[in-house]
Amino acid sequence: MLARSYAFPIAVSVILHGLVVAVLFVNFGSTPPPRKVVAPQYIEAKLVELEKKAKPASAPKKPKVVDLTAQRKAQEIQKRAAEKQRQLKIQADKEAEAKRRAEKKQREKEEREKLAQQQREMEQQKRERMQQEFAEALKEEQGLLAADESATVAQSYADVIQRRIEQQWSRPPSARNGMRCELTIDMVPNGRIIDVNLKKSSGNSAFDRSAIAAVKKVEVIPEVKDIPIDVFERHFRKFSLAFQPEDLRQ
Repeated sequence: MLARSYAFPIAVSVILHGLVVAVLFVNFGSTPPPRKVVAPQYIEAKLVELEKKAKPASAPKKPKVVDLTAQRKAQEIQKRAAEKQRQLKIQADKEAEAKRRAEKKQREKEEREKLAQQQREMEQQKRERMQQEFAEALKEEQGLLAADESATVAQSYADVIQRRIEQQWSRPPSARNGMRCELTIDMVPNGRIIDVNLKKSSGNSAFDRSAIAAVKKVEVIPEVKDIPIDVFERHFRKFSLAFQPEDLRQ
């Protein structure tokens, strides 16, 4: 198997070598044609020595010169810029402080106005309360005066009613001095008596019955129609009468 792998390359190599040999043989056997002789031309060659150009000597390095004027000018510019920044900050701080003070002053002013408003409202409420109390007191006083006047008027009419009833009273034999009973009488504004009841007994039934009978005999009291309606409603629509004649025997 190894021989077969080398067979093809060996064959190719043999063929190539054969071709080379054949070419050499053919060239060897042939006569080359005569060459044409050309007269030589001479070329003068000169050796030129180039002078080496001397390099110019390097100038000595100048020492670095510091421009103090420019440096001071730059420092001055920086200093002025820093000063300007400082002044701007101071101005900003002043403005901020002024703003804080103004806001504080405004708050204090608003607080004072608020307190003043509250004070005014409290005083107004106090005045209104005093006025209301005064009005109520005046009304109460007027009511008391009216009540007193009404009571005076009522008492005068009560005396009239009592005299009318006593005029119709028939004394029982058992009636004695000190006997007293209370009656409840219902009337209408024209003076008509519509009902009568015993509220408190005298302790003597004959005396009590005689008092009730006297009221029923009266029937109508003409003077009642002259009583002011408010006085009538307050005192005589339904009123109590103490029946106690003054001319009773001992």
